[in-house]
Amino acid sequence: MSFTDESDWSESNPWAASKEYLVLPGEEVKPDVLFLSGVDWRRLDPAERAESPIPIVNLVQHVKHACDNDPLGRNRFLPHKAIRICVGPEVTRALERTGRVRGPMFTIPDAIDFDEVASHATAGERQIDLLILANKQPERGERLRERLERPGRRVHLEVTRIPRANLLGLMGQAQVTLLVPNPKEGFYLPAVEAMALQTLVVCPDCIGNRSFCLDGVNSFRPQYEEEDAIVEATEKALERRMELEPMLEKAASTAREHDLAYERRAFLEILARVDELWAAA
Repeated sequence: MSFTDESDWSESNPWAASKEYLVLPGEEVKPDVLFLSGVDWRRLDPAERAESPIPIVNLVQHVKHACDNDPLGRNRFLPHKAIRICVGPEVTRALERTGRVRGPMFTIPDAIDFDEVASHATAGERQIDLLILANKQPERGERLRERLERPGRRVHLEVTRIPRANLLGLMGQAQVTLLVPNPKEGFYLPAVEAMALQTLVVCPDCIGNRSFCLDGVNSFRPQYEEEDAIVEATEKALERRMELEPMLEKAASTAREHDLAYERRAFLEILARVDELWAAA
Protein backbone atom coordinates (compact mmCIF):
# COMPACT_ATOMS: atom_id res chain seq x y z
CA MET A 1 0.00 0.00 0.00
CA SER A 2 1.34 3.38 -1.00
CA PHE A 3 0.07 6.60 0.56
CA THR A 4 0.78 10.29 -0.04
CA ASP A 5 1.89 12.91 2.44
CA GLU A 6 -1.70 14.16 2.60
CA SER A 7 -3.15 10.78 3.63
CA ASP A 8 -5.39 10.66 6.69
CA TRP A 9 -3.82 8.56 9.47
CA SER A 10 -6.67 8.79 11.95
CA GLU A 11 -8.47 5.66 13.15
CA SER A 12 -10.67 5.93 10.04
CA ASN A 13 -7.73 4.65 7.94
CA PRO A 14 -8.03 0.84 7.89
CA TRP A 15 -4.25 0.54 7.39
CA ALA A 16 -3.36 2.64 10.44
CA ALA A 17 -2.50 -0.46 12.48
CA SER A 18 -0.81 -2.31 9.60
CA LYS A 19 2.02 -0.04 8.60
CA GLU A 20 4.32 -3.00 7.94
CA TYR A 21 2.50 -3.31 4.59
CA LEU A 22 3.20 0.26 3.50
CA VAL A 23 5.55 1.34 0.74
CA LEU A 24 7.65 4.19 2.10
CA PRO A 25 8.47 7.29 -0.01
CA GLY A 26 11.46 6.54 -2.23
CA GLU A 27 11.32 2.79 -1.54
CA GLU A 28 11.76 0.72 -4.68
CA VAL A 29 9.17 -1.96 -5.31
CA LYS A 30 8.60 -4.31 -8.23
CA PRO A 31 4.93 -5.29 -8.10
CA ASP A 32 3.38 -8.08 -10.13
CA VAL A 33 0.14 -6.09 -10.39
CA LEU A 34 -0.69 -2.42 -9.84
CA PHE A 35 -4.02 -1.68 -8.14
CA LEU A 36 -5.24 1.86 -8.86
CA SER A 37 -8.33 3.74 -7.75
CA GLY A 38 -9.71 7.19 -8.54
CA VAL A 39 -6.94 9.55 -9.62
CA ASP A 40 -4.11 7.17 -8.64
CA TRP A 41 -3.34 7.19 -12.37
CA ARG A 42 -1.60 10.53 -11.80
CA ARG A 43 1.09 8.76 -9.80
CA LEU A 44 2.30 6.97 -12.96
CA ASP A 45 4.37 8.79 -15.53
CA PRO A 46 2.71 9.35 -18.95
CA ALA A 47 4.53 6.43 -20.59
CA GLU A 48 3.42 4.00 -17.89
CA ARG A 49 -0.16 5.22 -18.18
CA ALA A 50 -0.15 4.84 -21.94
CA GLU A 51 1.27 1.30 -22.00
CA SER A 52 2.13 -0.16 -18.62
CA PRO A 53 4.40 -3.22 -18.66
CA ILE A 54 2.73 -4.28 -15.40
CA PRO A 55 -0.93 -5.38 -15.35
CA ILE A 56 -3.17 -2.67 -13.90
CA VAL A 57 -6.32 -3.45 -11.95
CA ASN A 58 -8.38 -0.26 -11.73
CA LEU A 59 -11.13 0.07 -9.12
CA VAL A 60 -13.89 2.40 -10.38
CA GLN A 61 -16.12 3.60 -7.56
CA HIS A 62 -18.31 6.31 -9.07
CA VAL A 63 -20.48 7.03 -12.09
CA LYS A 64 -18.64 10.36 -12.37
CA HIS A 65 -15.77 8.52 -14.06
CA ALA A 66 -18.01 8.57 -17.13
CA CYS A 67 -18.87 12.30 -16.92
CA ASP A 68 -17.21 14.87 -19.18
CA ASN A 69 -17.75 17.56 -16.54
CA ASP A 70 -16.16 15.62 -13.67
CA PRO A 71 -14.09 18.22 -11.74
CA LEU A 72 -11.32 15.65 -11.17
CA GLY A 73 -11.19 14.71 -14.84
CA ARG A 74 -11.37 10.99 -14.10
CA ASN A 75 -12.85 10.20 -17.52
CA ARG A 76 -9.52 11.03 -19.21
CA PHE A 77 -8.11 7.79 -17.80
CA LEU A 78 -10.71 5.54 -19.47
CA PRO A 79 -8.67 5.00 -22.69
CA HIS A 80 -5.74 3.69 -20.66
CA LYS A 81 -5.43 -0.09 -20.73
CA ALA A 82 -6.67 -1.64 -17.48
CA ILE A 83 -8.67 -4.48 -15.97
CA ARG A 84 -11.51 -2.50 -14.43
CA ILE A 85 -13.57 -3.48 -11.41
CA CYS A 86 -16.76 -1.45 -11.01
CA VAL A 87 -18.43 -1.31 -7.59
CA GLY A 88 -21.94 -1.70 -8.97
CA PRO A 89 -23.85 -2.36 -12.20
CA GLU A 90 -24.77 1.32 -12.49
CA VAL A 91 -21.08 2.25 -12.67
CA THR A 92 -20.41 -0.49 -15.25
CA ARG A 93 -23.25 0.71 -17.47
CA ALA A 94 -22.11 4.33 -17.20
CA LEU A 95 -18.60 3.39 -18.37
CA GLU A 96 -19.93 1.16 -21.17
CA ARG A 97 -21.99 4.05 -22.54
CA THR A 98 -18.86 6.17 -23.02
CA GLY A 99 -17.42 3.78 -25.60
CA ARG A 100 -13.96 4.85 -24.45
CA VAL A 101 -12.94 2.06 -22.08
CA ARG A 102 -9.89 0.00 -23.03
CA GLY A 103 -9.74 -3.40 -21.39
CA PRO A 104 -12.21 -5.76 -19.71
CA MET A 105 -14.68 -4.65 -17.06
CA PHE A 106 -16.07 -6.63 -14.15
CA THR A 107 -18.78 -5.74 -11.66
CA ILE A 108 -18.06 -6.60 -8.03
CA PRO A 109 -20.63 -4.88 -5.79
CA ASP A 110 -19.32 -3.15 -2.68
CA ALA A 111 -19.55 -5.22 0.46
CA ILE A 112 -19.68 -5.12 4.25
CA ASP A 113 -18.63 -7.44 7.05
CA PHE A 114 -22.25 -8.36 7.79
CA ASP A 115 -21.70 -9.82 11.25
CA GLU A 116 -19.50 -6.90 12.35
CA VAL A 117 -22.02 -4.32 11.15
CA ALA A 118 -25.02 -6.17 12.57
CA SER A 119 -23.32 -6.33 15.98
CA HIS A 120 -23.95 -2.57 16.37
CA ALA A 121 -27.73 -3.07 16.54
CA THR A 122 -29.26 -2.28 19.91
CA ALA A 123 -30.45 -5.28 21.89
CA GLY A 124 -33.38 -3.51 23.52
CA GLU A 125 -35.91 -0.88 22.56
CA ARG A 126 -34.62 1.56 19.96
CA GLN A 127 -34.08 5.06 21.33
CA ILE A 128 -34.34 6.99 18.03
CA ASP A 129 -37.55 7.09 16.03
CA LEU A 130 -35.95 8.75 13.01
CA LEU A 131 -32.28 9.15 12.17
CA ILE A 132 -31.49 11.54 9.31
CA LEU A 133 -27.98 11.03 7.94
CA ALA A 134 -27.13 14.16 5.95
CA ASN A 135 -23.40 14.76 6.31
CA LYS A 136 -23.16 15.10 2.50
CA GLN A 137 -26.20 17.39 2.19
CA PRO A 138 -26.56 19.20 5.54
CA GLU A 139 -28.90 21.95 4.32
CA ARG A 140 -31.28 19.41 2.83
CA GLY A 141 -31.08 17.40 6.04
CA GLU A 142 -32.12 20.48 8.04
CA ARG A 143 -35.11 21.07 5.76
CA LEU A 144 -36.23 17.46 6.07
CA ARG A 145 -35.83 17.50 9.84
CA GLU A 146 -38.06 20.59 10.09
CA ARG A 147 -40.75 18.85 8.04
CA LEU A 148 -40.56 15.53 9.87
CA GLU A 149 -40.32 16.66 13.49
CA ARG A 150 -43.43 16.06 15.62
CA PRO A 151 -44.16 16.39 19.34
CA GLY A 152 -42.98 13.19 20.97
CA ARG A 153 -41.10 11.96 17.90
CA ARG A 154 -37.43 11.33 18.67
CA VAL A 155 -35.50 12.68 15.67
CA HIS A 156 -31.71 12.75 15.42
CA LEU A 157 -30.09 14.70 12.58
CA GLU A 158 -26.43 13.97 11.81
CA VAL A 159 -24.73 16.49 9.51
CA THR A 160 -21.08 15.97 10.48
CA ARG A 161 -18.57 13.26 9.65
CA ILE A 162 -18.29 11.00 12.67
CA PRO A 163 -16.32 7.77 13.28
CA ARG A 164 -17.89 4.83 11.49
CA ALA A 165 -18.51 2.90 14.71
CA ASN A 166 -20.50 5.86 16.06
CA LEU A 167 -22.52 6.05 12.86
CA LEU A 168 -23.34 2.34 12.94
CA GLY A 169 -24.33 2.73 16.58
CA LEU A 170 -26.79 5.48 15.67
CA MET A 171 -28.34 3.43 12.87
CA GLY A 172 -28.53 0.47 15.24
CA GLN A 173 -30.64 2.55 17.63
CA ALA A 174 -33.01 3.95 14.98
CA GLN A 175 -36.44 2.67 14.05
CA VAL A 176 -36.20 4.42 10.68
CA THR A 177 -33.15 5.87 8.91
CA LEU A 178 -33.51 8.53 6.23
CA LEU A 179 -30.32 8.68 4.19
CA VAL A 180 -29.49 11.86 2.27
CA PRO A 181 -26.80 11.01 -0.31
CA ASN A 182 -25.40 13.18 -3.07
CA PRO A 183 -27.47 13.28 -6.29
CA LYS A 184 -24.99 10.87 -7.91
CA GLU A 185 -23.27 8.04 -6.05
CA GLY A 186 -21.27 5.05 -7.25
CA PHE A 187 -22.45 2.54 -4.66
CA TYR A 188 -24.10 4.07 -1.61
CA LEU A 189 -22.86 1.67 1.06
CA PRO A 190 -24.58 3.26 4.12
CA ALA A 191 -27.90 1.96 2.76
CA VAL A 192 -26.60 -1.63 2.91
CA GLU A 193 -25.20 -1.06 6.41
CA ALA A 194 -28.56 0.31 7.54
CA MET A 195 -30.31 -2.75 6.12
CA ALA A 196 -27.98 -5.02 8.09
CA LEU A 197 -28.84 -3.04 11.23
CA GLN A 198 -32.58 -3.61 10.72
CA THR A 199 -33.51 0.04 10.65
CA LEU A 200 -36.15 0.73 8.02
CA VAL A 201 -34.37 2.47 5.14
CA VAL A 202 -35.53 5.50 3.18
CA CYS A 203 -32.89 6.34 0.56
CA PRO A 204 -33.67 8.63 -2.40
CA ASP A 205 -32.60 7.51 -5.85
CA CYS A 206 -28.92 8.45 -6.29
CA ILE A 207 -28.20 6.17 -9.29
CA GLY A 208 -25.73 4.03 -7.32
CA ASN A 209 -28.45 2.49 -5.12
CA ARG A 210 -30.85 1.29 -7.80
CA SER A 211 -29.60 -2.28 -7.91
CA PHE A 212 -30.12 -2.96 -4.20
CA CYS A 213 -32.56 -0.34 -2.80
CA LEU A 214 -35.72 -1.92 -4.20
CA ASP A 215 -38.60 0.45 -3.60
CA GLY A 216 -41.37 -1.13 -1.57
CA VAL A 217 -39.45 -4.42 -1.28
CA ASN A 218 -36.53 -3.84 1.10
CA SER A 219 -36.59 -0.03 1.41
CA PHE A 220 -38.22 3.15 0.15
CA ARG A 221 -36.49 4.86 -2.79
CA PRO A 222 -38.31 8.10 -3.64
CA GLN A 223 -37.14 10.39 -6.43
CA TYR A 224 -34.15 12.45 -5.35
CA GLU A 225 -35.46 15.90 -6.32
CA GLU A 226 -38.96 15.41 -4.88
CA GLU A 227 -38.72 16.34 -1.21
CA ASP A 228 -42.49 15.90 -0.80
CA ALA A 229 -42.08 12.29 -1.91
CA ILE A 230 -39.16 11.80 0.51
CA VAL A 231 -41.23 13.16 3.40
CA GLU A 232 -44.21 11.01 2.40
CA ALA A 233 -42.09 7.83 2.24
CA THR A 234 -40.48 8.60 5.61
CA GLU A 235 -43.86 9.25 7.27
CA LYS A 236 -45.12 5.95 5.87
CA ALA A 237 -42.09 4.13 7.28
CA LEU A 238 -42.56 5.73 10.71
CA GLU A 239 -46.30 5.21 10.95
CA ARG A 240 -46.43 1.66 9.59
CA ARG A 241 -43.15 0.19 10.77
CA MET A 242 -44.82 -2.74 12.55
CA GLU A 243 -46.62 -3.68 9.31
CA LEU A 244 -43.38 -3.55 7.36
CA GLU A 245 -41.55 -6.44 9.05
CA PRO A 246 -41.36 -8.32 5.72
CA MET A 247 -39.46 -5.33 4.30
CA LEU A 248 -36.93 -5.58 7.14
CA GLU A 249 -36.49 -9.30 6.43
CA LYS A 250 -35.86 -8.58 2.73
CA ALA A 251 -33.40 -5.85 3.75
CA ALA A 252 -31.42 -8.24 5.94
CA SER A 253 -31.28 -10.73 3.07
CA THR A 254 -30.00 -8.01 0.72
CA ALA A 255 -27.30 -7.02 3.20
CA ARG A 256 -26.17 -10.64 3.55
CA GLU A 257 -25.82 -10.84 -0.24
CA HIS A 258 -23.29 -8.02 0.05
CA ASP A 259 -21.07 -9.75 2.58
CA LEU A 260 -17.29 -9.47 2.19
CA ALA A 261 -16.92 -13.16 1.38
CA TYR A 262 -18.54 -12.68 -2.04
CA GLU A 263 -16.42 -9.62 -2.81
CA ARG A 264 -13.20 -11.40 -1.86
CA ARG A 265 -14.00 -14.47 -3.93
CA ALA A 266 -14.78 -12.42 -7.03
CA PHE A 267 -11.60 -10.35 -6.65
CA LEU A 268 -9.40 -13.41 -6.19
CA GLU A 269 -10.88 -14.96 -9.33
CA ILE A 270 -9.75 -11.90 -11.29
CA LEU A 271 -6.26 -11.96 -9.75
CA ALA A 272 -5.92 -15.63 -10.70
CA ARG A 273 -6.51 -14.67 -14.36
CA VAL A 274 -4.71 -11.34 -14.36
CA ASP A 275 -1.96 -12.25 -16.84
CA GLU A 276 -4.45 -13.79 -19.28
CA LEU A 277 -6.78 -10.78 -19.01
CA TRP A 278 -3.92 -8.31 -19.46
CA ALA A 279 -2.64 -10.07 -22.57
CA ALA A 280 -6.12 -9.98 -24.12
CA ALA A 281 -6.93 -6.38 -23.14
